[in-house]
Order: sequence, then C-alpha cells, then structure tokens
Amino acid sequence: EPMISTPGAAEEEIFGIPKSIAYDLCLFLWGIFVAVYAKINMGSIWWLFISFTGWSWSLLTLRAGLEFGAWATSSILKKNTVAMKLAFWGSSLRFVAVTNASIVCAVWNVILLPVIYFVSMPPGEKRENFRKFNFGFFMTNIHVLNFPMAAVNTVYGTRIRVFTMSDLWVGYFVLGLYSFLYFFVMDRIGMHFYPILCPRTAFCVVSIAGILGLKYYLFLKWNELISPDTFGAK
Repeated sequence: EPMISTPGAAEEEIFGIPKSIAYDLCLFLWGIFVAVYAKINMGSIWWLFISFTGWSWSLLTLRAGLEFGAWATSSILKKNTVAMKLAFWGSSLRFVAVTNASIVCAVWNVILLPVIYFVSMPPGEKRENFRKFNFGFFMTNIHVLNFPMAAVNTVYGTRIRVFTMSDLWVGYFVLGLYSFLYFFVMDRIGMHFYPILCPRTAFCVVSIAGILGLKYYLFLKWNELISPDTFGAK
C-alpha cells in the first residue's frame, strides 16, 4: 500500500522532515538540477522524451517528487485526499523506477560502453573525447548514479515495501508505452537507438522476450532483497 510516513517509532528528522522524506526531496531536486544542467550545457533535453535512459531518469525523479509531495500535502497543507492520491502514484512508480534504472546502469556500463569505446571508437582524439564525455558530470549521473538514486526508498530505506503483481504490471505498461513510441514513431523516422529492437529482424522477438523475462526476474530479486525471510531461498 502507499506509504506517507513510517509506521511505528518516530523517524529521525532533518530540519523537521522525516529522513526518508528528505531523501526523496533531495532526489527530486537533484533530478531536476541534472536536467537543467543538460539544457544549459548541451542546448537540448529532447533525449528525456525519446530515450529509455531519459524515461528512466524522469521516472526516478517523478517518483521521488510524488512521494515527497504526498508527505508535504498531508503534513503541511492537511490535504489528506490529495496526499493519498500522490502517495498512490508515487508508490506505483517504485518498481518501474528502480528496475529501469538498474537496466540502464548495467546495460550501458557493462555492454554498450565497452563496445563503443574499444570497438566503435578508433584510438586517438575521438576515443579520448568520448571518454571525457562519458565520465563527465551529466553522463555519470544518468548512467551510474541513477541506480543508487532509484534504489533509495524503493528497495533500500525505512519506507520500503514488498512489490506486488500490480507493480510488475505497471512496469510492463510503461515498457509497452515506450515500445509504442519506439516502434511506431522513432523507428519510422529513422531514429534507431537500439538496433537489437529493430522490428525488421527476427532477433527483435528474442530481445523483447528477454526484456520481459528480465523484468520478472528483477521483480523476484527485489522482493528477496526487501523481505529475505519471506521471499528468500528456503
């Protein structure tokens, strides 16, 4: 169920805000700051709307903002009906936020980065420029820090909860939305960000099945981490 505050013993506070809620506020503000940084220094943030990485960053930022907003609306404005709605939507994004962030972090750093750096980039100035760009402030945030940020208050912290099948279906729904954008818009105009998902190849079916299976695998593993006594190996 949605959570607005920690049940039981009072939670430690930071400037009058429960610590876990303060973390969500910091995550929300940091997510916005990184997007603003990208706009100022790169001139465009169109990637937020069409790349899986951009969706991942947006979801972890939105999740934190909604859950902080739920607490603020309930505790400060005393608008409990609105607070419960915000808490519901924020809680609903927990699984998809941490799962998408973990996929982005793992796929980029373990697979794509080595292939681009050692295979696609010739030695010399281009490879060095790519290295500097990849380990710069912006790329480090969206490809490395994104995972620990998304894990806070979703699979690690004092306000975590076990994921349910509803969370898994939300994850599949968001994946379906992005797939619709990719197959029927981006692919049509020649924006082939992910060749393994090209619908004109038979390998596309294997890729999609693998992604669906990975979502379910992570669903099980997150619950083992959250509640090992209930979901851990017997």
